[in-house]
Amino acid sequence: MNTMKPGSSEIESATLSSYLKVLSARKWWIIASVVLFVTAALVWSLVLTTPTYTATARILRQSTSFDKALFNTQLFELRDAQRELQTGSDLIKLDTVAQMVKTELNSPRLTKSLLRHISVEPHLNTDIINIRGWSSGAAEAAAIANSFARQFITYRQTADRAALSQAKAQVDQQLATMSTPERESERGTLLTQKSQELGILESMQTGGFEIVQLAEVPTIPSSPRPTRNAFVAVIGGLLLGILLAFVVDRLDRRIKTTDTLEREFGLPVLASIPRVGRLLVPDGSSRTDAPVGFSDTSPRFVESFRSLRTNLKYFEFDRQIRTIAVTSGLPREGKTVTTVNLAVSLALSGARVAVIEADLRRPMVHRYFRLSSTVGVSNILAGTHNLPRAMQRVKIDQHAPLNQQVARDSSQPQRLERNLFCVTSGPLPPNPGELIGSQQMKTLIEDAAALADYVLIDTPPVLVVADALSLMGLVDAVIVCSRINSTTIEEARQVRTLLQRIGAHTLGVVAGGVKASKRRRYDTYGYFVSEQQIGQQAGDGGKPKQKSGTASSPVGRQGR
Repeated sequence: MNTMKPGSSEIESATLSSYLKVLSARKWWIIASVVLFVTAALVWSLVLTTPTYTATARILRQSTSFDKALFNTQLFELRDAQRELQTGSDLIKLDTVAQMVKTELNSPRLTKSLLRHISVEPHLNTDIINIRGWSSGAAEAAAIANSFARQFITYRQTADRAALSQAKAQVDQQLATMSTPERESERGTLLTQKSQELGILESMQTGGFEIVQLAEVPTIPSSPRPTRNAFVAVIGGLLLGILLAFVVDRLDRRIKTTDTLEREFGLPVLASIPRVGRLLVPDGSSRTDAPVGFSDTSPRFVESFRSLRTNLKYFEFDRQIRTIAVTSGLPREGKTVTTVNLAVSLALSGARVAVIEADLRRPMVHRYFRLSSTVGVSNILAGTHNLPRAMQRVKIDQHAPLNQQVARDSSQPQRLERNLFCVTSGPLPPNPGELIGSQQMKTLIEDAAALADYVLIDTPPVLVVADALSLMGLVDAVIVCSRINSTTIEEARQVRTLLQRIGAHTLGVVAGGVKASKRRRYDTYGYFVSEQQIGQQAGDGGKPKQKSGTASSPVGRQGR
């Protein structure tokens, strides 16, 4: 019976997918960890470590009892074999044996030093003891192992012979006190026989062990082993790198996926703006009056703003949306770029669009559009100018190169017919917060809405200043701009709380800086076409041109 819960396989798949995404995003941590470990292992093996040679001698515990076989008696009782092997292993490491080795080898090392250069272990399920000696010299390693084997056997022989010699001396002492008739008696004859047997056994003692294999002089060092160490380092580096990847990802509070963006903002993602191309910064300056764009606009970049334009239509089924405030939590999250490109995309679709630069602290719209900021919003709010005098028309030349698409035309508008108009910031006032929250700002928005189908308002970041919050009640909808791998979870939650608190009608989030996936196959079949191509096809009766045009949406610096 299948007891798997419904949807458990999907959950497991999603979890595995999230793990793989973490590893992919943090792959450089893993690579760096592996490289560091392998480098450290090789440096330690080849540079910092002195080569060590190891040689092994083997001794065998004798199981034959010559005393019992020859004389039907057993002088040294054999108990547990493994216990005998362990006892022998411990005796090999006695200081007495080490001193005998030092004397035999005439070694300058101390006995403690010699003991540190051997290891002794019984061979499992056999009667063999392995004696390993190591040293920086191959010959010394073999000599140490062989000497400990020989001197241990000599030590055991001496101990056993001493015991038999003592027993024989006691028998001989009794015989010496006996008279000739007593020696010829049965007891005397037995003592004489025992003395002879003890003498024979004393000469036959081997200590219970014998050498079965002498250590040979090694030809290659036993350590370090660069190949083995490098392999272990790779495994260790991978494990540590994976651990670091998850730890860093856990500590990194930046939002890295659009799914997380939707969850933290509690809003749908209206468009995902990919990272494309190299920014064209005229004269090498980061702030210029020239338009900022890309030398070769990515079709996916242009298409993302068309998607944003299309998505706006879905929010107008129950209420008309004409005035839209575009904001962000912090600077450099793409609010101005979104305002500019959405405005151009709407204008190219036939809508009448007005852009109001309401960021009176760090205005940037006029730079993207290459417009003068001498007269603008601040003048209207101060009462020195009216909307028609401050509004500037922006024509979109679809046949010009992308970095020359936006041109200024300061003629006064009568109607916005497939044109884009902009009210720049004007001179920066000392009290922008008071001006933005004034009744004059409400009147300005209403007047602009009477002239245009859409009014896009570029506002300051809501987490930096409160200027934008006073505008939220004056507009029909709000679009929030965020940036993948820049906006943090805490920032998203703060923006969400602020907008909910003031009751703003927030449509969704525009995700900037999204890593573009690999070009799909249908890209090559011309699915990404420009507004210019659409117009040409319509004018030619729907017959497509053979040569594709350039996307006509101006692309600005994604950080603003």
